[in-house]
Amino acid sequence: MPHPLHAFFKQHRPWLNDHALDADIRKHSIKDEKYRHYIDLDSYHEELDSLQSIFPLSWSMAIEQWGMDSIQHHGVGPWHAHLEYLRLINAYRTADTARILRHAIDLAHYVSDLHVPLHTTKNYNGQDTNQEGIHALWETQIPEAFQEIFNLHPRSHGLEAEWIESVDGFIWMRTLDSHSLAPLVFSHEIDVRREFESKAIDAYIIRGRIRQLMRSEEFVQAYYLKIGPQVESQMIKSIHAVSSLWFSAWVEAGQPELGPYNADHRSRFKKMLDWWLK
Repeated sequence: MPHPLHAFFKQHRPWLNDHALDADIRKHSIKDEKYRHYIDLDSYHEELDSLQSIFPLSWSMAIEQWGMDSIQHHGVGPWHAHLEYLRLINAYRTADTARILRHAIDLAHYVSDLHVPLHTTKNYNGQDTNQEGIHALWETQIPEAFQEIFNLHPRSHGLEAEWIESVDGFIWMRTLDSHSLAPLVFSHEIDVRREFESKAIDAYIIRGRIRQLMRSEEFVQAYYLKIGPQVESQMIKSIHAVSSLWFSAWVEAGQPELGPYNADHRSRFKKMLDWWLK
């Protein structure tokens, strides 16, 4: 990211790390939060060409066409990501560091979720095709197993944070591009299942202090070889999208001066408060 955004966000990196999953945590306390992380595009049409002719579609037009209840049931990810972008513009204009960081990290979370193909389909965990657990396989196990060899530095891929003229269109383009990968996500998992026909595909995996039933390490290895750089590529695209949206919102806000307030103090206070409450 260009100066002064690079210095600003780097200064507050500990806070951003601490709060990157806040949007997920809010699912337990805010009723409508869960609908903001996905969109079931195949509930609107099965063919990608048809979806590209439908979207992008404004929130008001979508409500008029399908109704609020239907839209919310199928997920509002792209619409809410755009709303969070508008909130970030307003936060930049107020020069309120706490607000800037809050809306920046929430925007990053929602946009990154839309780069996961399984966040764009009603068969989000393979429950409709007897592939339960595929969500964690793609989103968690592959990155955790291979992150050390992933090259996630955007510049090494020729990517820089850039001005986005049509943010709404950009978010929908990335969402539809992500959805186009879903068929391979499922078909490659089925192929690996066939290779493991006489073996157990699941095993209890230790993650931190938790013991979870997930795909076995051997299955994860085989799936990664089958699916190739798809996960890494989507992670790179999400990094580029987030940095470009943070930059574009700042430009749209008039490139204001960014305050010196260091949100790390708030993060440490929160940790102390959590410790005291426990």
